[in-house]
Amino acid sequence: MKHKLPINAKPQKASAILEVLETRSDALYEYLGGNVYVNHNRKYLDAQIDRFIAAVKAHIEKFGDEDVRLLRAPGRLNAFLEYLDMCRGDHMSTTIDGDIPMVFAPRKDGFIHVQNSNPLFNDDVIDIRAEFDKLANASWAGYEGKMEDNWDNRTLIYPHQGRPQGSWLNYLISSYLRMLWDDRDLMLRGADMTFGEATAPFRAGTSSSSAIVVLGFLAMYLTNKDNLPALEVKDMCRLLGEAEWYVGTHGGANDQTTILRNPANCVSYNRHSRDDLESTPLPFLEGVNVVLANSLWEVNKSMGGNQSFNMRKGWMQMGDELLTMIINDVTESLAAGKFIGRPGEISAYVSEKYMFETEPTKLLDEHPEYWTEIKNNYRMFGSFCEDILKIPDKAITELIELLPVKIRPEEAARIFNSDILTVCRTYTEPRRKIGGYHIRTTARFFHRENQIGRELERMFLEAKRKLESGELESYSREYDAYRTKAGILVDELQDALSFTFRVSNAQLDLLLSIARRGPGYLGGKLTGAGKGGCVSILVREEYSQAMCDYLDKEYYHKEERFDMYRQVLKDDAKFCDPGSPEAVSAVERMEVLENALKNIPAQRRVITFSSGACTLDLVGK
Repeated sequence: MKHKLPINAKPQKASAILEVLETRSDALYEYLGGNVYVNHNRKYLDAQIDRFIAAVKAHIEKFGDEDVRLLRAPGRLNAFLEYLDMCRGDHMSTTIDGDIPMVFAPRKDGFIHVQNSNPLFNDDVIDIRAEFDKLANASWAGYEGKMEDNWDNRTLIYPHQGRPQGSWLNYLISSYLRMLWDDRDLMLRGADMTFGEATAPFRAGTSSSSAIVVLGFLAMYLTNKDNLPALEVKDMCRLLGEAEWYVGTHGGANDQTTILRNPANCVSYNRHSRDDLESTPLPFLEGVNVVLANSLWEVNKSMGGNQSFNMRKGWMQMGDELLTMIINDVTESLAAGKFIGRPGEISAYVSEKYMFETEPTKLLDEHPEYWTEIKNNYRMFGSFCEDILKIPDKAITELIELLPVKIRPEEAARIFNSDILTVCRTYTEPRRKIGGYHIRTTARFFHRENQIGRELERMFLEAKRKLESGELESYSREYDAYRTKAGILVDELQDALSFTFRVSNAQLDLLLSIARRGPGYLGGKLTGAGKGGCVSILVREEYSQAMCDYLDKEYYHKEERFDMYRQVLKDDAKFCDPGSPEAVSAVERMEVLENALKNIPAQRRVITFSSGACTLDLVGK
């Protein structure tokens, strides 16, 4: 059965939508509480309705009483796994009740007229074709024969070409430009857009940026559907993952997939390992809440955080290409009868050929049939999983240990018969001269992620089955063991993110160390790309508010918790060139921090798992 997006609500006059919202009927509360937010608290729903009303009124004031659609896209929560989508692994995430509303009306020309209620985000008029031409016509001299001129490489070399670095509008127009890259003859029509007040945390690891990408795409799709090629939801997800590369951060498609597809009150296990991207909705455990807590150390990928993010992608990409070479070499040598099954043969061969240290092999020497499975089933690092590679976990461990611990750019240039400059451009240049690409630990990270993901899936489904069959009660000690185990696994994930993949930072570690001593704590981890932003904390339901109060006392109300971050921002503002994007961003982030500390309840709260992106169907409400 093909997944269909809930975006079929027909356009209505903005004034008619406003009337439905202002009437606040019981049907409206039931629809928003049950179908969208999974929260029936009237005070909570009134706050959401107030936001929608303000957005519609702002649209009418600027653009008039047009035929419009009211959309909303939620933030994404990686409460469980991270990064697997970037290397064709299966990724588990959900959508939060924090979202971004948008009112839009199609235009007949190729311009986007946009306004935003947040004063940090500028209004603008954008010529879609002109922005595409800046990217497509940028000189490729010097790259011919070294890098294919495709969307991936062009956005790597010319991110947000000709546009301000860090602009939120780069996310908004990215899907338009990605669509034009495949068909430059398309005549895409623009839209009048009004973005309302967002409740998805800003630059905090819940992918508010991807929510903007999704909203921009939905406006483009609904406006131009008659001119576009047929797109299934899985095609949309992959396209949106690639569209976001335009801003300079080359991630996967999981954020967009979850934001588009997640059903209300579910966790999505997105199967990026399959050629046809599938998404399996999973039930969450009863009696467990998630407290989303903002560290207040802002993730600003466009201002330099993308170097760290893209560096990790470089580790994955280089490791994958190297392992593919090793697999091809070993399978060819096996076919030629060069190995006799003696332990250590294959690891010695790889060490000699590639001139780096490996760990001794045994199972991979004794079972040549494993190499047939590896050759047939390996795709990228996300395939380090028994049910994908079809070999035992211990053999996967040996395969990973055929990779080097670290490769420096000059070593990579030798192995790939390239030059250092091309290596650094392709895989991202290390920050330090002695830095390099951490290949083996990256592979281990994804192997462990897959193991934990499969165990969580098994637990969630088993717990639901036993509850429904009456075998267990949710208050029983046996059921509580699922809650405890889930928390332990989440803590293991944070450990891997912090020490293996190195994407945590001191502020996140501080917040989590405080949370671990709090009431009802089960487990916790960073969410998103890392290096700042939010943590998701699994808490026993009855202690949820107590955990929030505890975080207020021990984290948010203690000024010294933010001394280091303040100093980083002061140094950026002082030592970067005046007026540079870095200096301007530092001042802006300091203002965001101080404003956040004036509204502490908004920085940590119990969340629900809302529905994915949708047009709000208000007819008859």
